[in-house]
Amino acid sequence: MNKIFFLISAVIMVVFQLHAQTFTRITSGAIATDVGASRSVNWIDYDRDGYLDLFVSKGLEGGDFNLLHRNNRDGSFSKITADPIVSFRQPYDGASWADVDGDGDLDCFVVAWYDSNNTYFQNNGDGTFARTNIGLPVSDRGFSETCSWGDFDNDGKLDLYVTNSGSPSLGAKRNFLYRNTGAGFAKIDTGAIVTDTYYSRGASWVDYDNDGDQDMYVVNERNQVKNLYKNMLKETGAAWFTRITAGQFVSDVSSALSASWADYDNDGDLDVFVANGWPQGQNDFLYSNNSDGTFTKITSGDVVTDAAFSMSSGWGDFDNDGDLDLFVTTAYSGAATKNLLYKNLLSESGTPTLQKATSGSIANDVGYSYGAAWGDYDRDGDLDLFVAKTFNENESSAFYRNDNPNGNHWLSLNCVGTTSNRSGIGTKIRIKATVGGVARWQLRTVDGQSGYCAQNLQLHFGLGNATMIDSVKIEWPSGLIDVHTNVSVDRIANAVENGGLTSIGETTPLPPSQHRLFQNYPNPFNPTTTIRYSVKHVPFPIGKGEKGVRVSLKVHDLLGREVSTLVNELKTPGLHYVEFNAANLASGVYFYRLTAGSFSETKAMIISK
Repeated sequence: MNKIFFLISAVIMVVFQLHAQTFTRITSGAIATDVGASRSVNWIDYDRDGYLDLFVSKGLEGGDFNLLHRNNRDGSFSKITADPIVSFRQPYDGASWADVDGDGDLDCFVVAWYDSNNTYFQNNGDGTFARTNIGLPVSDRGFSETCSWGDFDNDGKLDLYVTNSGSPSLGAKRNFLYRNTGAGFAKIDTGAIVTDTYYSRGASWVDYDNDGDQDMYVVNERNQVKNLYKNMLKETGAAWFTRITAGQFVSDVSSALSASWADYDNDGDLDVFVANGWPQGQNDFLYSNNSDGTFTKITSGDVVTDAAFSMSSGWGDFDNDGDLDLFVTTAYSGAATKNLLYKNLLSESGTPTLQKATSGSIANDVGYSYGAAWGDYDRDGDLDLFVAKTFNENESSAFYRNDNPNGNHWLSLNCVGTTSNRSGIGTKIRIKATVGGVARWQLRTVDGQSGYCAQNLQLHFGLGNATMIDSVKIEWPSGLIDVHTNVSVDRIANAVENGGLTSIGETTPLPPSQHRLFQNYPNPFNPTTTIRYSVKHVPFPIGKGEKGVRVSLKVHDLLGREVSTLVNELKTPGLHYVEFNAANLASGVYFYRLTAGSFSETKAMIISK
């Protein structure tokens, strides 16, 4: 009876693990223990060493100091404590980073609420920042919520859009648009894009109609409509905006805070998720782009029926299976709340269904969460996640390391413009690869904001079992298109406009801290699957002066009979892969067991013929 129960449990475990996600919450270091009213999350490589650093704005009403954590390239971070970017006190909110002055490093604009001044921090190129204005009217005060860099006139210089909400006593405020003249910034004072008055939150520069220029999509709180300002540059030759008022994705009323654009259904155009919530719980919205300037509202599924107090949002392929998953933060419900993680089942089922995850700390930790952003801080090929927390304005933020168990392949790209803006904001990258036997295209865009109070300029593609990328097509804001073929996987590269793809160094995953057996992939399978395992460092020689661990990996059937020995030898520390061919075995459940020294672990897999 016990044996039967064990076997049934094992089968259930396998089915669950088909869609499982594995994140480890980091709990040590200032990056994980500092408390406060955290707001914006920006993964940026401000010191140009090839590793993502982290910026977090702080929004205490009386003012607070921002946080900047420098990546030490060994899995840890150093908190920067003596620099203007972390020593100027304001009630900060959203931030956007870009190489504004075109000198090869990233600068930062961060907005402030409570009718306070916004701030621009210029990167000096030596790891320090100077507080300046370079012609930006930082004294414009309007209860600013967030901001985003974007080149709306396609002149190669980055312009800036700032959203403003308002207050009960002063009412709603206008948003700000600043055009980069090359010698400074000129404030745009005419047109609905800056004269409309709403309680605005999230702002997205996005080419929603795929005509080659940047449109602006603004979401508003307090049960108001959304604002879409179509850029008429391609139609008229002049960059001016006309407001689009038809369609549910602009006319739906809600208390919206965040909009995240992405091609979640892999059909080549940008869809949009809208996070709704404060000051009352509401269903979120998802609109699928019809490729003709219109959108279809998705009305069924977890992602649009989970009534929550949503704040921020962000797309990312956390399991590297070739489709985009979604993370949504929640806050201000009156009690601590859980965030929302949705796995996209497109690669598994062929249908872009977003299924709510219910296991793991990432889906069960409670508190108030503000901005959040995906980023591969340890360069191991999967997306980690940082969440700005703010419960009682005194909560430590949440930092999750992705321990991706499936061994899927990936590619990460940094865009470097030459004719276009240096950060490549507005660039579209399309890649074609054969994943799971199906040739498919994926699309990513370089954005000044990926959601409310969220940003990562580095683009990440999950590739499943693809070992080569057929094509990488890069569409720059300048109109130039670069095409690269037969591109290798599992690397981080710089994509230079009118140039090549240059790896920025071999990826250096952190040494495993423990022996571990991962779930095989694919699963179920026929006839081959890949099993990944890690061997931790052992600080003394084994056997005849050799450094390593005696590892055994064997496969057994339901009766416990050994059917295959895959590994039986000394293995050095690191990640290892082995392919299992079950061509001569019958369909059913099998178990594979890893033994390394005194460690052992067993998992189940399914052969389906």
